[in-house]
Amino acid sequence: MTTDKYKCPFNPKLAQNAINVPNRNNFNSYFPIRTKGNDFDWNAVIGLVLRGLLRKKIENYTYENFEEDCEEAFKKKALNDDHWHVLKEMYFGKKDILTISPELLLFLAQKGEFNIADERIASLFINLLSGQRSEGFEAKVNFIEHEILGVFRLKMKEHSPKAIKEAPYLPYISKVFRDDLKFLSSRPKYLLCEFEKFLSFYGFTYTAQLSLSLKDWRTGESPKPKPLYFIMDHERAGQERTHIKKDGYAFFNKAAFRLFPMLTMLELLQPEFGEKENKKIPLWMIASGIKESQLENLQEQLENFARAFRSERALSHVTLINSDSALDWLGNIMMLAQEQFEIGERKNINKKFVDEVNKYLASHFIQNRGRSGRILVLNQDYIILLTNLVIGENEKLRFYELLLGFQLRGVFVDKQTQQELIKFYERIGNVERMSDSGDAVYVRKTI
Repeated sequence: MTTDKYKCPFNPKLAQNAINVPNRNNFNSYFPIRTKGNDFDWNAVIGLVLRGLLRKKIENYTYENFEEDCEEAFKKKALNDDHWHVLKEMYFGKKDILTISPELLLFLAQKGEFNIADERIASLFINLLSGQRSEGFEAKVNFIEHEILGVFRLKMKEHSPKAIKEAPYLPYISKVFRDDLKFLSSRPKYLLCEFEKFLSFYGFTYTAQLSLSLKDWRTGESPKPKPLYFIMDHERAGQERTHIKKDGYAFFNKAAFRLFPMLTMLELLQPEFGEKENKKIPLWMIASGIKESQLENLQEQLENFARAFRSERALSHVTLINSDSALDWLGNIMMLAQEQFEIGERKNINKKFVDEVNKYLASHFIQNRGRSGRILVLNQDYIILLTNLVIGENEKLRFYELLLGFQLRGVFVDKQTQQELIKFYERIGNVERMSDSGDAVYVRKTI
């Protein structure tokens, strides 16, 4: 970050906010879950993500219209009614046509096919794309499917997506997401099979890593992966497995209570840029801007806002740190942001928010093990997908390199789970063991 680009890391309205602090907590960036209205459909989300990736759309074109156009196209090629009836049963009867190529899922992103919750969830992944675009998919199809795709592509129109209004909070997650989606896009049939699991995994790992990274804003540096431990869903979670107990579900769940308080405050602290630069920026980037700022009254602005916020939220019991440092006063503000949700009805609101997070983005990765409590798990389907993504275009990777790729995607495992993973890979036949050492174990893709 340069000082001329971010001369002031705060909106000039902050001074006015110190006089009239908003009495409601709202946020519209960096996270899609709200305290209510989160029911979404993965099919609609996939369609919307594809629309953003391809920059193409289908509008006012029903499945029935498509079927009629395909029938007309085939009859022009002298296909008789009996043959068309066979094709109709094969491809259109149960909408199997949607399994030919991912682009056909644009049907699911037409107006009326999605709701505001679908849009919010899709925006998480579109923001992770950071403007990445795909020119299309080279699906391996037979001549009949080629004709059907040709009819569909004639109906596709250019789509200009909304400008991305957020600088990435987790640049490393954004990068591996883009790399992984590019890898899947080069294998359209595999993408069709795994798209929902792929987005489901990234929805959770982004949620978990964002939760864990929020408190580290003061460094002013881009976040790095935070250790968060999973086990395979068939493993025992004994009390001796300290990483699972200390750095697993309980670690994530505690951090998730920071999401709503800190992101709502981040909304108030956003800078005001010119017309060409109007993205919202992460808290760690704001801290970096403070360090580089030469504004003389910055500390005073933050102090005034902190004291006004404490008064408006009735937080007089919270002791502020007196300091001449603007960063310390930003620390006071973030402390107040969290403390307001420790009392009264706001505490219940935050708990409800975390419950919604667990329900809609984390449920596939949480198991209740009775006396062992809740733990984070990955089932075999997610492990195979994650393994293929990490290996990517390579033929195989050393096991320890594979684990580094897991970590870059927010998945950490202890020694016991590492051994279980090797046993699993041996059972499905995609491992080469040169010796008993993990350094000499190679894992291959399953595709």
